[in-house]
Amino acid sequence: MSLAFSHVSTFFSGQRVVGSRREIIPVNGVPTTANKPSFAVKCNLTTKDLMVKMKEKLKGQDGNLTVGVADMPSSLCVIDTLERLGVDRYFRSEIHVILHDTYRLWQQKDKDICSNVTTHAMAFRLLRVNGYEVSSEELAPYANLEHFSQQKVDTAMAIELYRAAQERIHEDESGLDKILAWTTTFLEQQLLTNSILDNKLHKLVEYYLNNYHGQTNRVGARRHLDLYEMSHYQNLKPSHSLCNEDLLAFAKQGFRDFQIQQQKEFEQLQRWYEDCRLDKLSYGRDVVKISSFMASILMDDPELADVRLSIAKQMVLVTRIDDFFDHGGSREDSYKIIELVKEWKEKAEYDSEEVKILFTAVYTTVNELAEACVQQGRNSTTVKEFLVQLWIEILSAFKVELDTWSDGTEVSLDEYLSWSWISNGCRVSIVTTMHLLPTKLCSDEMLRSEECKDLCRHVSMVGRLLNDIHSFEKEHEENTGNSVSILVAGEDTEEEAIGKIKEIVEYERRKLMQIVYKRGTILPRECKDIFLKACRATFYVYSSTDEFTSPRQVMEDMKTLSS
Repeated sequence: MSLAFSHVSTFFSGQRVVGSRREIIPVNGVPTTANKPSFAVKCNLTTKDLMVKMKEKLKGQDGNLTVGVADMPSSLCVIDTLERLGVDRYFRSEIHVILHDTYRLWQQKDKDICSNVTTHAMAFRLLRVNGYEVSSEELAPYANLEHFSQQKVDTAMAIELYRAAQERIHEDESGLDKILAWTTTFLEQQLLTNSILDNKLHKLVEYYLNNYHGQTNRVGARRHLDLYEMSHYQNLKPSHSLCNEDLLAFAKQGFRDFQIQQQKEFEQLQRWYEDCRLDKLSYGRDVVKISSFMASILMDDPELADVRLSIAKQMVLVTRIDDFFDHGGSREDSYKIIELVKEWKEKAEYDSEEVKILFTAVYTTVNELAEACVQQGRNSTTVKEFLVQLWIEILSAFKVELDTWSDGTEVSLDEYLSWSWISNGCRVSIVTTMHLLPTKLCSDEMLRSEECKDLCRHVSMVGRLLNDIHSFEKEHEENTGNSVSILVAGEDTEEEAIGKIKEIVEYERRKLMQIVYKRGTILPRECKDIFLKACRATFYVYSSTDEFTSPRQVMEDMKTLSS
């Protein structure tokens, strides 16, 4: 029995569906609202009940999950749907079985995988992102549009090839770049000429073309829930193992429950912010709301409430102290904070009220987190010592920035990159928080490994450089600098400088993906995925503007997510 839709599993067709509107009716015992603009779903089952019900459908009556070769394309469609709706975490074992069989068929070059371009592209993408070694040479025949001269190229095929091409991780995979180039042009032309008759599919293509690398799980799941009730798939093979309406109800109810939970977590963060008296500071950015939101993007498992709260606290602290070094305090007061962290004493002498507030907030938060780590089998003293070192590291990077721009020191791009990635705050935020995860998932040794540091560096470099592109003019006015201004100070025009920085960003992103996708590394995949999500979040907030400082699109998404 396959993992597949209950009525028909199909690929995106792009054909308008007429007369498919349905009223509110019970479907397999789950009352749902189909093809309605509202996000609301009527369901009397709990999330746990729905998950049990769906797993029973997935496995069949004998309790086993086996996949027939002919069912494989349908099964890949459902895996893709589970991921897009953000509920794949509940079906890891079932998905593993499907992908394992898919990889076997891939290695055999089975016709059910390779004969259909859309299936072939989807299989490549799903296998690669899940750590299977698949060569992009298999997609080489599709590198040029001329290959399809005898075959009609439809929206479905272009979408899947476009998504597959985004998974280039090696420099010698130029074929994927060619696929990306022509599919992008094709889909853009489809939009310009209004060739996609179905309005929802039109919107889906717009979504994929807009900041693909910045599509986070939660925001993406919300968009896909709106677009889900459309016949996106061409007929492959009927199957009775999974009900669409059950799946939609399950995804919507889980999403709604998580929103309620996140609101409570935001209120907790706000209380912590006020208890630390950070609201009394008269300078800098108040990023409590966006930090809570970004934490929910990075740690989207409902059970990780404490982890989300912790990473949000780190984001707030890093931003507040960064603003103090940049604008809020004197150089002497900035140096004082570094001294206090190095001494790490509860009762210390402060030169100003702002210094007292900032240091006390860091001191209290780190100590509380270290004590909380005991529940995960960690030694609080060892954890605290490491966390303090992380704070000394980032504060030292802040100091280098402060001294460099205040003194007007000229630096090369390599010199700038050697310390600017640390001041991004990724390492102190993510690695600090990962101590709250079970030691069996990530031990202290893993968190101190070079691999973990490399992951931090790649993500941080992406964030730093994307931010540099959009803050170049602002920082120029403030007589500070960044990677763009360093290149412009040489022989590059602004356009040339930004182009070079984007190339570095792409290089760092691919290096990150290589580590995350590779099997048998020090950190388990569950931990590495946190860095991948952080990279997407970075593209999300810095793709076109600095959304972290001036969150326009983010605020719109936050409203949409809570509606």
